[in-house]
Amino acid sequence: MKNDRYHRVALVIALLPLALAGCATQGETAGASAEAAKPVAVKPRATVAAAPQPVVATPPIAKAELPLPAPSALEVQLGIQIAHVGLTASGGLVDARFKVLDAAKARALLADPANTPMLIAGDKPPLMAPHHALRGAKFGQGQVFYILYPNLRGAVQPGAEITVAMGPARLGPVTAQ
Repeated sequence: MKNDRYHRVALVIALLPLALAGCATQGETAGASAEAAKPVAVKPRATVAAAPQPVVATPPIAKAELPLPAPSALEVQLGIQIAHVGLTASGGLVDARFKVLDAAKARALLADPANTPMLIAGDKPPLMAPHHALRGAKFGQGQVFYILYPNLRGAVQPGAEITVAMGPARLGPVTAQ
């Protein structure tokens, strides 16, 4: 009984700031809607010739949008091409992206959990994908899928040569970004 009362008090204390914040924002929106309902006199503007718009340079193509090089013979045989390997999350994760060249071949290869891609960086232990990385994946022609690998002990650094192992097959090396 005493423990139940403790939990109720803790819940009220935890929810009190949320309730107060909700009341504060509710009052602000109610005041704003009341102001919006007041009629405002609109004066007609004189028409002015439109000034020419400045020319805006288009941004350069992002690295991920650049076309991929032609796939190697092994990539065509496996039905998967390495699209990108790079660090993310302040170097704590390795983002590996793969393009499906042939959906049937990719499904046949990656249906076996033993063929889940792992990353090999030099003489360091391989980086294994999380056990659920490809669970429920549906591979379509031209689709790019990704796997985030934990970068244990900083195994992958920018500029490192990475080999992707899928069962007995080895793709790469690819330079990590």
